[in-house]
Amino acid sequence: MWHEHTIALVRHAVRYKPDYIMIGASGLLTLQSPELFRQLSLPTIKEVTAIAREHRIPSHLHACGKSRFLVDVFSVETELDSVCPLEIPPMGDIELSEIKRLYGKRLCLKGNIHTTEVMLLGSVLDVEHAAKKCIDDAAGGGAYILATGDQCGRDTPYENLFKLAEVSRSYGTY
Repeated sequence: MWHEHTIALVRHAVRYKPDYIMIGASGLLTLQSPELFRQLSLPTIKEVTAIAREHRIPSHLHACGKSRFLVDVFSVETELDSVCPLEIPPMGDIELSEIKRLYGKRLCLKGNIHTTEVMLLGSVLDVEHAAKKCIDDAAGGGAYILATGDQCGRDTPYENLFKLAEVSRSYGTY
């Protein structure tokens, strides 16, 4: 039922020519095994990304947590265009430079800055270093969007948010 509902919704949405189709799939592997993911979620994601591609609308998937397995699957078995938040350990299992090397020509990558250790609890210098490392690891050849590894918490210091934006403008243009 959910698959049919999702596909009908996407078929309706593409008629309005949105800028992109966002697939919210947070916790895909946190809440189910790889086997259940393949049985219950992957068919829907395959069809959604195929519909988006057919209509020349980019598809973007947000998958929190340990997503390395998912990135491997999406890059080979779907027509997905971009993926986020590519979280680092311990919340995730992404090594950005490796993902860029393996899939950077196939997928647009977004994220990878730790939202707690760096953005919430880190210094402005920590944010600058983490942002530059992400850019160094993934910007080559394009198709990387500097962003946090999920949302920033309510108490994230404004200085850290401003520093992330500043680094993206000064160091992140390529």
